[in-house]
Order: sequence, then structure tokens, then C-alpha cells
Amino acid sequence: MDPSRYDETASLRDGAPVRLRAIRPADAAALKEGFAHLSDRSIYQRFFQVKHELTDTELKYLTELDFSTHIALVAVVPAETPEGQVIGVGRLVRGKHDGSAEVAFVVGDEFQGRGVGSLLLEHLARIGRAIGVKSLEADVLVDNSQMLEVFQHSGLGIEQGLRDGVVHVRLDLQAPPAGEPSGGAAGPAEASL
Repeated sequence: MDPSRYDETASLRDGAPVRLRAIRPADAAALKEGFAHLSDRSIYQRFFQVKHELTDTELKYLTELDFSTHIALVAVVPAETPEGQVIGVGRLVRGKHDGSAEVAFVVGDEFQGRGVGSLLLEHLARIGRAIGVKSLEADVLVDNSQMLEVFQHSGLGIEQGLRDGVVHVRLDLQAPPAGEPSGGAAGPAEASL
């Protein structure tokens, strides 16, 4: 599997079509626009601080990836532009030596609660397994119940620890998803983001 060419179609919880594809440099403008429409709460829950815009350096980091150590997918729904509207981004950044990868998500406020985060996690887990990632890790603010629910309902083995108002989550990619016999290929179950 070549993560830089990843492109799949899925359905949101309400049946609406969504495209999950590898992020590309041309998505920088859509990310900047989407960020401008995020609530302060959504920004804080993702970045642990309130920011008012993404810098050019940040946009370059977020869209110009090597797809080996840093992989990102965008969730896109049909819109008036030929490329559609980016409604969410999920990324994984591989660790140096231990087979782990940090995972992070942001979903546009109006699309939260429709399964976007769950789909991004499912597809990033699929990519992670294919490239040898053994576990996904994330730090989540304790009041970010939607993201915690996505992880808890992912069907993946989960470990959690709390420190200073931040929940550290570790998802095991080596064990089969819950309810699936060993050797199966299904992804994690849909959850609530």
C-alpha cells in the first residue's frame, strides 16, 4: 500500500458519501479556510491552545508530507468545487523506534457527531497496519468526550492513563479488532464523532 495514493469512498453515519484520501499540498488553502471556521473549543481540543490562524510554516508541515513517517488523510464531501469540501483531517506521525505512531484529528464543527473521526481512525489504522505500525497513541483533553468515545468504540485494544487533565490513549493495532476472529481484515467499528 502506498499511503500517498490512498483514496477510498465511505459513508457517514447518515449515509452521506465521504471521500477519504491522502492530503496533498494543494489542500493548504482548504485547511486554512476550514481552520478559520473552527470554534475556539475545537481548536483548543486539537492544539491544546487557542490559535487564530495557521501560519504558512504550519500549513507546509500539515500538507507537504513524506508519507512514510508522517501520513495524513482528508475527509471530503461533495460541494460546489470540483475537489469538494474538506470536512476533517486525520494524521499519524510515526515514532522513532518503538513501532508507535501519534494520531490526531480535527473535524469541522458542523460535521462533528456524524462519524467523520471514526472513519478517519479506521482508515489510518488500516494504513498503520500496512506499514508496520504496532500502536497508535494520542493525548486527549479529559473534557473532549467525543474524541475519547471514538477511541473507546474503535474496536481496537485500548489503554488509557490520566495526567494533569490529559488522557493518554494507546490503541493496539496488532490484535484483531473486537469481535473479529484472528486473521480478519475488517476495520474498527464506527463510533460517535
